[in-house]
Amino acid sequence: MDCKEFNGLIQDFLNDRLSEMKLSEFLSHIESCDSCRDELRIQYLIYEGLERLESGDTFDVDKDLADLMKLQKKRLGVRHGIKMTAIASEIITTAAFIIVLFVVLFYQ
Repeated sequence: MDCKEFNGLIQDFLNDRLSEMKLSEFLSHIESCDSCRDELRIQYLIYEGLERLESGDTFDVDKDLADLMKLQKKRLGVRHGIKMTAIASEIITTAAFIIVLFVVLFYQ
């Protein structure tokens, strides 16, 4: 992912609208690019800060953004775990079907 694509995805990231693949690429890029990390921080400050100002809540942009990043990484891990569980279930179901089919065909 390049910086231009990253910048185009910031609003989708902040609104939790990235696919699993794009979220993974986004999080990987932010780890390695200081410029994009700064841009995300600025846009997060605007996105979240204005809302907090209106409500009167306190706001620590660095801590809150770090918390958001941790949450998104955790969600990505959960999504991956669910996908792996689904794949394992499909494999087990298919294997069971093949075994039953084998037994039915060869032991009649």
